[in-house]
Amino acid sequence: MFDARKKRLSVSVVIPAYNRAQFIADAVRSVLAQTYPAVEIIVVDDGSTDDTQHVLSQFGPPVRVIQQANAGCSVARNTGIRATSGDAIIFLDSDDLMEPTCLERCVAVLNEQPEVGVVYGDVLLCDSDGTPVAKYSEALPGDRPSGKVLGKLARRNFLTVTSMVRCSVLGNDLFDSELRQAEDYDLWRRLAARCEFRYVDEPFMRYRFHEGMTVFRQLQQTLEREVQVQGRILAMPEFQQVARRERAAAYCAHGIKQAMRGAVGTARKFFVRSICASPTYPGGYPLLLISLFGTRALQFAILKRRQLAGNRLGGKEGPLGLLRQLQKRKTTTPVEPPTPEPAEAVAT
Repeated sequence: MFDARKKRLSVSVVIPAYNRAQFIADAVRSVLAQTYPAVEIIVVDDGSTDDTQHVLSQFGPPVRVIQQANAGCSVARNTGIRATSGDAIIFLDSDDLMEPTCLERCVAVLNEQPEVGVVYGDVLLCDSDGTPVAKYSEALPGDRPSGKVLGKLARRNFLTVTSMVRCSVLGNDLFDSELRQAEDYDLWRRLAARCEFRYVDEPFMRYRFHEGMTVFRQLQQTLEREVQVQGRILAMPEFQQVARRERAAAYCAHGIKQAMRGAVGTARKFFVRSICASPTYPGGYPLLLISLFGTRALQFAILKRRQLAGNRLGGKEGPLGLLRQLQKRKTTTPVEPPTPEPAEAVAT
């Protein structure tokens, strides 16, 4: 239980919402149930045409609803950021659920480690009812680094949007409103250039998989935007300061993404860059060789490599394939989210 006498940071929660009448009340309630209370929960209704506004009308302070014409998730989050007054901000998507101790765990890190600007954790992957079936760290294995993470971030985005950011680190930075996907990845890369990140090995939120998710309809666009943001990282002056082996791994990872979008010629160039950056890094050699046999051979090798690594999100069908797996494993008895004790009042 949060001790109000130990409070040091006030936290603002920003939730963008567009046509989420089915899920938004659960999302808001999950924040209200935190063991460490938020000073404000700002929901930005991004021009919803369903009953989202009506559903939100049941909530009073600390929930505050801002309405705007539909402009996309990045703009909605930016609207929320500008309206916040807390010392730290955390984001939650309108169809997801925040685990009860999320804010408490994040604030503890920021209080104890002033060099840390971003705190992130694991995620429970759930079906549309919110029933957990796997952890994000299990579906997408790999490092969840702490400290200076720009080199690792150049390889892949290992954070979710439900991460806490210290406002003094965020400054005037906002989400890129031109990006409809991977906008969080783009923000993390800018913050990684000037602060440390800290990973907490426990779930911070529940990520729902459902047929209405944009990611299912825009897999190719998401890949294109990830490639775009990854390219921005590789062009950053700060990236040139990371260890040669980390740069080699990043070039190799970028080549893999280029290959998956069908740009094998570009992929081959990045495999060569990987080898040149660090000849002892082994990743680029086999991929460069396989690329000589054409697009299909290289893509097959990449998918097989992901499968062997246990990457359940990186298959041919992407998240949609995982959703189908989750539906097959769905239990008949839903697991109810834990109900924490009521949060104490926020100290002023």
